[in-house]
Amino acid sequence: MTRYLLTFILILFSKLSIADVWELPKIKRYFSEDSIYMVKVYPLQIPEKYSKWKSARPNKKKRFTEKDTILTFCHAILYKIENSDTTEVWNKKLTNAIMPEFVIVANDGSSIVTFDNWSSLGYGPDVMVTYDRNGILIKKYKLEDFSPFPINDYLHSVSSIWWNCGAKYIDNQTIQICFQDEKKAIKTKQYNLTTGEFN
Repeated sequence: MTRYLLTFILILFSKLSIADVWELPKIKRYFSEDSIYMVKVYPLQIPEKYSKWKSARPNKKKRFTEKDTILTFCHAILYKIENSDTTEVWNKKLTNAIMPEFVIVANDGSSIVTFDNWSSLGYGPDVMVTYDRNGILIKKYKLEDFSPFPINDYLHSVSSIWWNCGAKYIDNQTIQICFQDEKKAIKTKQYNLTTGEFN
């Protein structure tokens, strides 16, 4: 009996302590399916001396330059690519603290949708975020707002809930989202950007 209990505890512990390894966030590019639109996503940039400046006494803060004190927040720039010309459509701050995990872009540039947070999948108020043709926030969603599975059914690791198996535009106003639980069962949902409804 003791041996079975020990085996159960080891299995449970290994399940709960799946380690995550994340690379440093870097600039990423995402294209619409027809490659006419490209969104370039910039992660949060923290100056090398920022923490020293924050913790410095008031009389020592003047030793730092302005570039040591300014955070560059996560933002995205949407471009339209026509022949050899690339035109900036908009440049906006995103809601993600560091950066989204991935982004999809409508073929007509009318919206982008971001998914998850870098190094923390499945958590927070911006697991899915929609932006309009001007880069203005439309809506943010937590995973529990739209998941077809109970949250506990997904694979959990130290930092993340591993729920997403893909997302794509079906047309310029509809996206399809793929969900995969811990047992590899898959479900899909469609989201209408015009109505804000999941089906």
